[in-house]
Amino acid sequence: MKLLYLYRFEPTEGTGTEGTKKLSEMMAKGNEVTEVKLYEGEPDYDKLVEMIWEADKVISWW
Repeated sequence: MKLLYLYRFEPTEGTGTEGTKKLSEMMAKGNEVTEVKLYEGEPDYDKLVEMIWEADKVISWW
């Protein structure tokens, strides 16, 4: 399955709301994952829309 991860902030380590990094790694197992780090510079929104349509699932890590 093709997953698209959208990160608004850098993933954190730990548990609970702090465990974004660990949870995203667990969900990625056995899947093809593309990550878009919106916190790094200005995203290419045209390309982002194409990536959303191509993915089977889009997960926003807000």
